[in-house]
Amino acid sequence: MADDSQLEYDDERQVEEQPAQRPAAGQGTASELPIKEGAVFGAIAVIATYLAHLFLTAVSTAQSSPEAATIGEDLVVTEMVASWKAAGWSYLSAFGTGFEVDGEAATLGDAPNQAAAFAGGPFFLSELLLFLATVGGIVAAGYAVARYTDADDAADAAKAGATVAVPYLAFAALVALVMTHSFSEVPTVIELVEGEGSGVLGLSAGEFLNDAGDQVTSNVEFAPSTSDAILYAGLVVPVVLGALGGVLTKRREALETVMAKVQ
Repeated sequence: MADDSQLEYDDERQVEEQPAQRPAAGQGTASELPIKEGAVFGAIAVIATYLAHLFLTAVSTAQSSPEAATIGEDLVVTEMVASWKAAGWSYLSAFGTGFEVDGEAATLGDAPNQAAAFAGGPFFLSELLLFLATVGGIVAAGYAVARYTDADDAADAAKAGATVAVPYLAFAALVALVMTHSFSEVPTVIELVEGEGSGVLGLSAGEFLNDAGDQVTSNVEFAPSTSDAILYAGLVVPVVLGALGGVLTKRREALETVMAKVQ
């Protein structure tokens, strides 16, 4: 009988302890980063930002003329870089990403036959608007994640906002690897390598043309710098601005914390 009473007492004690243990488990779950939510809001911001660059780049491309030159006795009219590709360059350029030509450092403006909106938009202040849209999209996404997850304090809000960097990192790597262009026409090769007011240091047109200079013997590859794209467009800028957006949901608390430390 004593054993039965002891067992009943132990069972009752376990039942009483279970409600007290549940909040602890819930707290552990709440402390986890909202990766899924950050990925969703971040992806929305990435897609919207790229589409803005694509739209303005397409308009700018429609207003541009390709390179043309007389090679021998023939007039060679070259082809423009596809808008979807130039829009990717425009997108990365807004984050400060550099570019490369066969391994040598270059700028977006060095590339001929492209009308990337961030390198010269179709209307006044279009570059400024694109920059604000790119930056504002990250901040807005970070703010949305922190609000959606109902962060407890400024620190948690910053962590939640920083999770929007996940899709930015994936898209930056995708653009850097996929949106490259191979220039294979004499006028564009000459303009890219030795163009007046541009040109890539460390390269000469003779490396890619025959002795007569009327045929391309080796295509010239123009591409975003993968390391820059991942570092700036995928990590540093999205993490910092996303965290800032998250903190804005707890701006009063964050301000009070800063003021307390200053005093």
